[in-house]
Amino acid sequence: MEFVKNLTIVILAAGKGKRMMSSIPKVLHNIIDKPMIYYVLREAGKLNADNIFVITGYEHEILESYLADNFPDAVPVYQEKQLGTGHAVSLLKSFVNEKWGSVLVLAGDCPLIKSETLASLVTSRQNGSYAACLITALLDNPFGYGRIIKNQNGEIVKIVEESDAAPDEKLIKEINPSVYCFDAGALFGSISSINSNNFQKEYYLTDIIEKFTEKNLKSSAFLVDDSNEILGINDRIQLSGVQKIMQKRINENLMASGVTIADPDSTFIGADVQIENDTIIEPFSFIKGKTIIKKGCTIGPFAQIFDCEIDTGTIINSAVIKNAVIGKNNNIGPYSYIRPGTITNENVKVGGFCEVKKSIIGSNSKIPHLSYIGDAEMGSNINIGASSVTCNYDGYRKNKTVIGDNVFIGSDTMLVPPVKIGKGAIVAAGSVITEDVPENSMAVARSKQVNIPEGAVKYRKKKKSSK
Repeated sequence: MEFVKNLTIVILAAGKGKRMMSSIPKVLHNIIDKPMIYYVLREAGKLNADNIFVITGYEHEILESYLADNFPDAVPVYQEKQLGTGHAVSLLKSFVNEKWGSVLVLAGDCPLIKSETLASLVTSRQNGSYAACLITALLDNPFGYGRIIKNQNGEIVKIVEESDAAPDEKLIKEINPSVYCFDAGALFGSISSINSNNFQKEYYLTDIIEKFTEKNLKSSAFLVDDSNEILGINDRIQLSGVQKIMQKRINENLMASGVTIADPDSTFIGADVQIENDTIIEPFSFIKGKTIIKKGCTIGPFAQIFDCEIDTGTIINSAVIKNAVIGKNNNIGPYSYIRPGTITNENVKVGGFCEVKKSIIGSNSKIPHLSYIGDAEMGSNINIGASSVTCNYDGYRKNKTVIGDNVFIGSDTMLVPPVKIGKGAIVAAGSVITEDVPENSMAVARSKQVNIPEGAVKYRKKKKSSK
């Protein structure tokens, strides 16, 4: 992409979004796994602008905290009273200097916009020496959008908002999706002349186009090919619709790169996820955060993966995995839960209804079914029998279990840490291990079995007589 010099970007994000019926700013509502403003800032950031400003307003502290954590180069500017888009942009007058050339103004609730489109818009304004160049779109149903009014030369002379439009103006299908590129001098030389004489009693940024016309400054339209790019979000129904489009875009990009997605409509993959070719994603999989999946894996069905690294050839079936590093050729699931801090090496199996938390699992080790491994360090070639538990929490602190290579743990074993099981040891089924087990030892920790003759008969008689 060709970067634009002397570019300042302004993102309008002050609105409450009344129809969202929410206590958080509209632009922080998620699309898949990221707030909608994330996508706008991501695409804006690709233009390598000199400045990026975000106009904040409703519950501004929440949005400003998000910006500080995720986009620290974006400068928040607080609009205390939401008096309209024109008023919002006018707040930047104190920041303007002679280096400002083009000012790109975006809406924070239009997450489908692409950086390539924005770059073309800015270039179009500069090449034509326009005071303003606006993205426009043709919609069969333009209801709710401002209408583009042009002269006989095809230049924009004004924009009329839906609430202020005359009946004949409402028939116009070319609309204003609120993506503008201005000449900085023209913008800030005219913005103070905008008034609030309209239905909403707000200072519309769109009114500046008419001010330019009065000064014989030209404004042009940049008609976008894909009208989906300019879709805004005003309620949760529209949020759902935009998410569907984003989901389709992400999935199609992955499929084009060699990833098989069996059913794209039931597969939800985040914007930052990286998946290498020849991986298969089965239906009802949710892959989010900064997850990286290497070649030749099979994920799903019914997998939930968050912020993980998964190496080549691994199979994950109906499992939940969070903040974990999974090695090559692992077999995880079904119905496993791999919790944060877990690291597995090659050829590890974590089977049905197992939970692993903050543990290291060595190569060729198996936790086949119904077991809990927490705060443990396991070597290689270990087999954990069914229903075994590392009892890592004593009510006050977490304690560590260390299991050496080539150990066999029998079913229904309780390992009470801190405890170490030496290499090559065997722990008999049903044991409760509270002390270290030396290498190559066999540990048996059970109370002696007692058989009472006729005890079952006596027990049943006693129960019957007590009714």
